[in-house]
Order: sequence, then C-alpha cells, then structure tokens
Amino acid sequence: MGGLVQLAHLLWTHLLDQADYGRFAILEGVVFGVATATVTLAPQMYILVYVHKKPRSELAGELGGMLGVSLIIGVLTTLAVIALPDSIFMLAGEPVPRWAVAGVVLAATITTARIMAQTIHEAQSQPTRAAMWSEFVEGTRPFIAISLFFLLGWTWEARWGGLVFAHVGAGVAAVLILSRQGWLKRAPSLACLRVPLRFSGPMVFTALAYVGYQSADRLYVALWDGVAAAGRYEAAYRIALLVSTVNVVTLHSFNPLYYSAYARGDREGAAKLLRRSSLQIAVWVVFLVIALPLIVMYTPILEESYRTSPSVLKSIPILALGLGCLGISLLWQSALLAATQAKTVSAIAVTAALVNLGADVILVPRMGEIGAAWGTLIAFAFMLATTIVVVRLRRAEK
Repeated sequence: MGGLVQLAHLLWTHLLDQADYGRFAILEGVVFGVATATVTLAPQMYILVYVHKKPRSELAGELGGMLGVSLIIGVLTTLAVIALPDSIFMLAGEPVPRWAVAGVVLAATITTARIMAQTIHEAQSQPTRAAMWSEFVEGTRPFIAISLFFLLGWTWEARWGGLVFAHVGAGVAAVLILSRQGWLKRAPSLACLRVPLRFSGPMVFTALAYVGYQSADRLYVALWDGVAAAGRYEAAYRIALLVSTVNVVTLHSFNPLYYSAYARGDREGAAKLLRRSSLQIAVWVVFLVIALPLIVMYTPILEESYRTSPSVLKSIPILALGLGCLGISLLWQSALLAATQAKTVSAIAVTAALVNLGADVILVPRMGEIGAAWGTLIAFAFMLATTIVVVRLRRAEK
C-alpha cells in the first residue's frame, strides 16, 4: 500500500509544472517537517521504550500531558505565524499565503495523537492496526488533493488541502479512540512530565536532523538552480522513497519484537533479530537500486520531461542507496534507544545532518540535483557506519 501511495503522489508530475511541484515540496518539507519534529515532541521512541517498563495508568497520564503540551505549542506557533509579516513567507520571489503555513502547522499539531496511536499499536505487536493509521493518511491525501484540483481548480493548493485535511482527520480520530481506550489521561502533575520531556528533548533534535536531510537539499537546489530543479529532485526522491516502504514495513515488524526481547533480557535474541532485519533491508535495496531507474525509463510513471531528464535518472539509484542506509541505521539505533541512550542517537543524527549540509554546499553548485543526491547518500552512509561502530563499542564495554 505504501508503494502505491508513493506512486499516486507522482501523478502530480503530469498535472503541475516543475516549479509548482517543487514549490509544494519545499512547503511540505520545511513547514510540515519542522512542525512535526518539534510540536509533536517526538513521542514514538518514548512509547516504544517505556510501554513494557511502566504501568499503563502511569504511561497514559504522561501521554495525556504530552499531548496537552503539544496542543499548546501548536496553537501558540499558529498565532505567531499569523502575526509575522508577509516578507517572511517568500519562496523564489513569490509569497506563500500565511493561511497555508498556519494550516500546515495545525495539521502537524493534531498529528501528535495519530503518532501516539500508531506507536501504541506497534508496541503491542499489532502491525496491521499500526499501519492503518499511516495508510489512512497517505492513502486519502492524493484523493483529497485530486478532488480539490478538479473541483476548485487549485494547483499546489490542492496538494496543501490533501495534506492538511488527511492529517487533521486522522488526528481527531486518534484522540477519540485513545481517550476511549484509556490511553490519554490528565497528567497528575507537571512533575510527572519531567521524564518524558527529558527523553523527548534529544529526539526532537534527531527528528529535526531527519527533516534537514530532505528540506536542506530541496531548499539549496531551489536557491542555486531554481524551483523547477527542486521539482525534478522531488520527483527523483519520490521514486526512491519506495525504499522507505521497505524500511517502514521492516521497522513495524522489528520494533515491537526487538524492544520486547530487550525488556525480557534476551540480548542474544535481540541481536540476532537486528542482524536478520538488516540483511532483509539490504537485499531489497540492492534490487530497487537496479529496478527503479528502469521502471522510470520504460513506464509513464513520471511526466515525460522528468523521465528524459538525466538528473532525475542519475539521482534515483543514489537516493535509493542512501535511503537504504537510513533504514538499516534506524534498526541499529534501536539498540541505543532500548538502553535509553537517546542523546547518543541525537548526536549521531545531528552530526550526519551537518555532514549533509556540508556536502550540499560543496556538491550542489557543481552537480546540481545529482550533487544533492550524493550529499544525502554520504550523510546516511556516515550515519549507518557511525551507529554500528557506537553500538559495537558499547557492547564491547559491557
């Protein structure tokens, strides 16, 4: 399903010109990405780590408190967006309406509840229910957007509507369901939020680093080669994101089994699961690195100007390999997060983001979109190598 959703997004290459395609890609990547990373307080890892360690009533109070804090931050951020001057919201010389930015921030805020619901089901070894949350959002987005495109004549605004309405709908449903199931309770005191907020702090920086990998590339390509170039890069990235479908499916099945085994003290079983899951992703990545460029060349999956663009065809395998490195590194990060070493994970992710920025500065002026793709691969390969080395050193110390 995830792969089909990614393909549905590529329909927009046939409906929008490259500039409009790139314009929304930057809006979604920067605004929604940063808001989701910060406003939600990144609750996923906290739930996965502590769902087997804390009583349900205690965890429910913490999750209720975290959701309340997220809503307050989101509302304040939205008000700040409305109050800022128009000159702040300029992209390639054209203004981005503040209502569009505010809507994306609100959607990211209510996404907090959807993330919590999805992670709780994942932690309870219910991968089907966990996947339903993300599949609902990603599955309805294209259809909402296409409807707005044909009914109202919107262009990039139609994709904005699909993003906002899908996330808001899923978030509201998650609040109702979690409340009914007793997973959201009023925090008994502000003091009880110290542990989750202290844990989430480094994870927010980690999430921001992941946003930076994507947003920095698009922004720098747009600034150096124009918004149309960012649109071509976005198309290549969307194709390569089929690798992320493999990553997500593997992680959904891996996480509950790994954290459960770790909590039981079965370190050997957890390590064996980590090795097998890493090999599984690696095999899929090798296949997709070869297959994806061929699929683009010989099928009308992209509009012709994208299919015949050398920068798109050359960027796809590079990005696919980079996203494969990311998927395997996320598996190995579980070994650090299970040991509550969130700061170490954050430090690795932030350092890799800085490597990506440095590579972009050097490579994009010389190679354009292909340089951005190489920067992504270099950063994710660095993250993978560093994470594996750190995990093995920590094991050797024990």
